[in-house]
Amino acid sequence: MTEPDDLTRAREELGDPEAIYQVNPAWFRTKLLVGLALVGVGVAAVGLAVVFGFKLLQHLFHFIIWPLLAGGGLVLNLYRQRGLHVLIYPTGLLRLRRGEVESFPWDEVAEVRLKTKRVDTAVLVRGPDGEPAECWLPAEVPDVQVWTAGLTVVRADGAKAEFSPALTGYAQLAEEVQRRTFPPLWRDAFRRFRDGRTLAFGKLDVNLLGIHHKGQLLPWHEVGKLTVAQGQVGISQKKKWLPWATIKPAAEVPNLHVLFALAAYAMDAPPAPESEPDEES
Repeated sequence: MTEPDDLTRAREELGDPEAIYQVNPAWFRTKLLVGLALVGVGVAAVGLAVVFGFKLLQHLFHFIIWPLLAGGGLVLNLYRQRGLHVLIYPTGLLRLRRGEVESFPWDEVAEVRLKTKRVDTAVLVRGPDGEPAECWLPAEVPDVQVWTAGLTVVRADGAKAEFSPALTGYAQLAEEVQRRTFPPLWRDAFRRFRDGRTLAFGKLDVNLLGIHHKGQLLPWHEVGKLTVAQGQVGISQKKKWLPWATIKPAAEVPNLHVLFALAAYAMDAPPAPESEPDEES
């Protein structure tokens, strides 16, 4: 089945999607040329080092390593995203790629992982009752190093789909996925949190008492702010200069949008009792 056939069939069976994200052909060709050019620069620098002696290698090091890594990473990322279409429906996400069709209903998404270098603050929308109704972390779109950013969606049965800034409108796609997966993920997380259970977010655990990391506890009333900087999640403590904890890479922390919303809620709530809540089973 060709890519246009996949798209036509999806529209015929499910109706017109609310949004379509795909790799722009002109953008794809331009970035591919950039990637190949960078690889060419790296290969040329290696050739010069061989011809004129490896003493020249120390002077050409940056002209070898960075172009090869940047160009190779760019070309590899483009190869993985070629022919990809992402369709957004009210009920879920449809991934079409070169004859492969996968659906990710919003209610069946277990994890959303965001690979990003920097997030100063999450966008939090509260409902009439004051509780979080929507939350997402803005996604960055690198010009060349597209492999340093990305979005991974994992279904409850383990199936996953990965998306990169090679997609036109990637930042909007990342926002849509976080906004639409937030309600079901939040309902489950908030229920367990309110019941006194401990929730795991990668190497972080949170419960009514606060944030747990490497055997240490930071009570909610002492939590300063959650951010992402240099590709790692940072947790600051009030009246302290250095971060209380850092977790890297940020992409290893699942459902960051839920964690940020839960932290915002807990930091505004009254302090919890001193007794330790039950562990998550």
